[in-house]
Amino acid sequence: MKPRVSHKATAKGKRFLGVRYANCACYGRLYANDEGTAYVGCCPRCGKRYQVRIGKKGTNTRMFIATC
Repeated sequence: MKPRVSHKATAKGKRFLGVRYANCACYGRLYANDEGTAYVGCCPRCGKRYQVRIGKKGTNTRMFIATC
């Protein structure tokens, strides 16, 4: 049985993860790349880049906290 990965999608179907950037006290999103191998993005305030690999087992977590 294939594990079910929970994610949200925009109205256009682009998958994303929500991220709360603790140090900058703001919210942003990491969007799935075109290859479907990772969620990528950056903090909207300081610009630090993040990448989260998409694995076979996945996670049901949709919201993450990052320090920048």
